[in-house]
Amino acid sequence: MNKYMSVLKNVDFIKYFFSINFITLAQSFVSISIIWLIYEETKNPLLIAVFGVLTQLPAIVFGPLISKVLDRFNIGRAMFLFLLLRASIFLIIFLLPFNDKISLSIIGLLIGLNSVIGIPLSAGGDIIIKEVCDDEQLVTANALMIIFFDISYIFGSISVAIMGVLGNNSIAFIIGAVLFFISAIIISTIKSDEIFSNSENRQEKYTIFSSMKYIVKNSEIFLMTINTTLWNMFTWGSFIVLLPIYVEQNLNNDSVAYGILNSLQSVGIILASLIIGLQFISKIKIEKLICLGIIVHCLLLILFYFSTNIIFSVIILIIAGIASAPVLIYKATFFQRKISRKIMGQVLSLILVLGSVLYSLGGIIIAFLIEKLGKEYFSYINLYSLIIIIVISLMSLKKIS
Repeated sequence: MNKYMSVLKNVDFIKYFFSINFITLAQSFVSISIIWLIYEETKNPLLIAVFGVLTQLPAIVFGPLISKVLDRFNIGRAMFLFLLLRASIFLIIFLLPFNDKISLSIIGLLIGLNSVIGIPLSAGGDIIIKEVCDDEQLVTANALMIIFFDISYIFGSISVAIMGVLGNNSIAFIIGAVLFFISAIIISTIKSDEIFSNSENRQEKYTIFSSMKYIVKNSEIFLMTINTTLWNMFTWGSFIVLLPIYVEQNLNNDSVAYGILNSLQSVGIILASLIIGLQFISKIKIEKLICLGIIVHCLLLILFYFSTNIIFSVIILIIAGIASAPVLIYKATFFQRKISRKIMGQVLSLILVLGSVLYSLGGIIIAFLIEKLGKEYFSYINLYSLIIIIVISLMSLKKIS
């Protein structure tokens, strides 16, 4: 527990800890509510698809460009401005009706802007942890982030469901705006490294292409980026497509089973993160732990998709969540330690964008193959994709050794 106490005594980390949980809560409120309200008011599935694109595409195109701010100005002030803008976005959405074309067009633009802000906010969070924590505190700090991200998001989803029952989903936007505003105020008080706000650093020209070059030239960072993004692509990205098919084919369309299985990996992630944060394993290189976590996670998912027993499936998914926790925690720690602070904002943003693109692409590829070959072959399609990830991770392990 000493590791946790050491981190929790860090005043600036505690400030960020509360801020990020408010941000996660707020984002879960607004993300779920906006889709439901659009459908409730318009009954138009196409509009939901359009707004789904608006939550992703602008971030991919413009996110890395805006993330330059993180490398050229004080991180606390930059995050304050982004959060203030996000609070304003949802305050405006709260005031707009959802039943006319002009309002929906404005809401679409605002959702696109919110999407763009999401990339620098995510990258900025990792930078703040690096700046306010000592190197030996990073693993424990990242473990706490993973634990409470899952808890906050689950709590947010439940709260939105309660608002829906009470018939007042739009109140989620005003609550979200207030939480974003509170987070902005707290983050603005964090003491970060002022060296990166000086005029000399502002004169250095870092572009998206120089950030790409930085990733490719640094073999360790490049290898870990490829490993973790492909893993994300064919495990988490395909999971949302494969799970309902798995329930249909292997569990005879048991909707209760679908509800239970959908969140079980989060249970495993929370349990494992608590243990990882204690840092019992400190002598093994974190690159090796990431690769081993990927391999074990993929093997467990292979077992899961071939299982026809609900109890066995529940156990496997919880253990799979446990196996994925080291990847999530050590990946964040690895990039915080390895990427130069002067270019960290842009590099992390590019890695986040690549992850988002491949996450979506993973689901599309698996869905296309299942459509062409048939649902009955879903577990074999998944088997071959996960074997590729396992082989890449084994090769990476060999190179690391």
